Amino acid sequence: MSTAAALAAPRRSARTAARKSVAVPHSALDAMLDAVYETHRRFRQGAFGEPCPTCHVTAGELCLARRSVHAARRKAHRDRLAQTHPAPLTRPVGARRTVPAASLPAGWEGVL
Repeated sequence: MSTAAALAAPRRSARTAARKSVAVPHSALDAMLDAVYETHRRFRQGAFGEPCPTCHVTAGELCLARRSVHAARRKAHRDRLAQTHPAPLTRPVGARRTVPAASLPAGWEGVL
């Protein structure tokens, strides 16, 4: 492939490039968003596991404002997670694994 072919491509404005880069129509995006919210609501995942203090719906129900989750509901979910999981679930960066060498099969000394 030559660079001349790449340089000969017509230049487009940013607006034209943005319009042509959208591959999914808005109706499909709306349907995907509705499906994601419905799945989260049905299985009480994320903020949908908390009752909404703003619009007073119970846990597992959509907020009365369509296609949005109220900030107070998201905050209640984050607060509950902070109380439930106070310690991080991963090792700190740079921490070494502490596996006894005797527990490894023969020949695996340099793998860790």
